[in-house]
Amino acid sequence: MKDIGLITLYGFIVGMVGTGIGGLASLFIKETNRILSFLLGLTGGFMLFIVTFHLLPEAFILGGIPFSLLGIILGIGLIIFIEINIDSILKNPLMKSSLLLGISIAVHNFPEGLALGSSFLTMSDLGPVLSIAMLLHNIPEGLSMAIPLKVNKTSPGRILLYSILTGVPTGIGAFIGAYIGMISNIFISICLSFAGGTMLYIICDEIIPNAKALHKGRASSIGIVLGFIIGMILYF
Repeated sequence: MKDIGLITLYGFIVGMVGTGIGGLASLFIKETNRILSFLLGLTGGFMLFIVTFHLLPEAFILGGIPFSLLGIILGIGLIIFIEINIDSILKNPLMKSSLLLGISIAVHNFPEGLALGSSFLTMSDLGPVLSIAMLLHNIPEGLSMAIPLKVNKTSPGRILLYSILTGVPTGIGAFIGAYIGMISNIFISICLSFAGGTMLYIICDEIIPNAKALHKGRASSIGIVLGFIIGMILYF
């Protein structure tokens, strides 16, 4: 497939539909502190798996340790900068968690879009297969961002809108990937490690502490373990 417009459309569909389905699924989850604590833990465990076995290893392979460390440092630095500036605006820690996680997922989706756009220019069957795989794994990412919003009693319309918007960078990345054809491995490595750094910081500083604060029992810890295992099942 060589039609850049069609490739870009694939990218937007993969990103926005995937995360949108995740956001929609969150609307049907029962609201109790124990369940929401479990789901936040599940979110943290799943995202931890993505960082550990998907984002950072790929970043190391593509760009080596120096560029990967640069991306991680830049990602954490950005999140800390945003935290400092939004603390005075967003007093609710769950809203802050969702916003920061949404940013990291959006950043993560951009290099995925680059890979998707480039894949359509190489092997004829790789692009569609990769599209389906990305769409499916974007669903739990949309759910991950939506859960803190649901805990904070955000309206269903806004939850769905914000979930869909995090998928937009996939389409932008697909356009650039298709237009340029081959993106620098170092550039992709920095993007992946940047997203990995932001996610790792948010998981440790926001998601897991908030999950434990909702319910003092074992629900969040069980959720973290199960989220990690679900990640293994989905990716392997």
